Amino acid sequence: MSKTNKKGKKIKWIVLALVILALFGIIASKALKGKQLVLDSVTSGTVKKQDLAKYINITGNVSGKNSTSITGEPSLKVSELNVKIGDKVKKGDVLCVFDSSELQAQFDSLSEESTKQQGAANLSHGINQRNLEKAKRDRANLISDAQQALNDAQAQRDQAYDNYNSKIQQYNDLNLEIEQVVAELNSAEDEEAANAAREKWAQLQEQSDALNAELGVEQPQLASYDSAVDAANRAYDKAVAEADDMLQAAQDTVDGEQYTSNTSDASEELKKLSERIANCTVKAPMDGIITELNISEGNVSATSNIMTISDDSSLIVEGKVDESDILNIINGMEAEITASAIGDEVIKGKVSRIEMSPSAPSMSEGGNNSKGYNVEISFSDKRLLIGMSTNIKIILDEKKDTLSVPYDAVITDEDGSKYVWKAVENGDNYTAKKVNIEIGFEGDYYTEITSGDLKEDDKVLTSVGDISEGSIISLETSEE
Repeated sequence: MSKTNKKGKKIKWIVLALVILALFGIIASKALKGKQLVLDSVTSGTVKKQDLAKYINITGNVSGKNSTSITGEPSLKVSELNVKIGDKVKKGDVLCVFDSSELQAQFDSLSEESTKQQGAANLSHGINQRNLEKAKRDRANLISDAQQALNDAQAQRDQAYDNYNSKIQQYNDLNLEIEQVVAELNSAEDEEAANAAREKWAQLQEQSDALNAELGVEQPQLASYDSAVDAANRAYDKAVAEADDMLQAAQDTVDGEQYTSNTSDASEELKKLSERIANCTVKAPMDGIITELNISEGNVSATSNIMTISDDSSLIVEGKVDESDILNIINGMEAEITASAIGDEVIKGKVSRIEMSPSAPSMSEGGNNSKGYNVEISFSDKRLLIGMSTNIKIILDEKKDTLSVPYDAVITDEDGSKYVWKAVENGDNYTAKKVNIEIGFEGDYYTEITSGDLKEDDKVLTSVGDISEGSIISLETSEE
């Protein structure tokens, strides 16, 4: 066969193949016109009118708002234990009793020794007190005698000066009288008068001379009286000083008893032992529940904090908040408390305390060492008991009765506009329809719709995948 014939046959086969492919495409196209491809595994949510909220989730245990740690004697054996964890107690109830026999023996021995020491101290004190009283009397007597001697010396001096001054006055008076007699003598008119004047002058002169002689003797004696007074003054001052020294020595002896006697130390030790013996009977300081117990009957406590009582009349939940959330929380915020013990019921609470100092680091769920801040939630519902584990939602913000869609249903376009895929019923399946929306308040799982062709109970897609306008879809699940 020629090469030309072979080539012609090859071209015919190629043309035939193309015709067959074209016919197959036309047939397939006609078959698909009556049935579109149904997309499976598409999840959806429901458009709802509901309350939206932003919140922080934490966990915590129920405890009493007021708790008291009870202390005891860590070195003594527990002879009686009347409570266990979970027991309710009243103020004044005897919680436990420590064996106080060893302390009582110490008290009795020290008390006996103290009694002897106190007797000796009392005897010594009596002697010292009598010496002090005697020193006071001796001081008074010494000062009185010295004062009397001074008074006598002053009296003798004053009398001597009085006598001397009296004689000076007499001497001056005699001299005036002598001058008068001399004047009479000079003016006498006859001899008889002159003789009488001479005789009188002679008598007066004799008296004057005698008195002058006495004055001459007494004047030097005045100095001795002055010296006697000075000596009496010095003797008085010395007596006062010596008497004061004697009294002070006696007073110092009495005052020094508190330093030389150990009875005060023994008394203080007895007081401490008495208190410890009394504290061996441990009583509840308040009404509440035993939430911690660190002792057992018949054993010595390993710690001074033997138990804890929590006030069950006012309960709280304490939880830890991450540092990234703590600044969003303020006192008074609403909280929702749930617990396995009460099923699906929600208990309302409020943030009552925020501890702004971070607590010790703890391992987070991801394994990272993180700090937390303690937050206290108060509530009044009595169904929760001390020790129960709870979950808490702290409501940061909320909006009531608003139309909303699941957060995952909202899609942001390149230009920033928002839209959702609405699932429109189409027989047994649904058709995807793009709906442009505007959003408002954003909760943790739902977002408010402020505009858009949506109404309550509409379904919107939450996992869209490769969906376009008019796609036929089958909803696998529905997130209610």
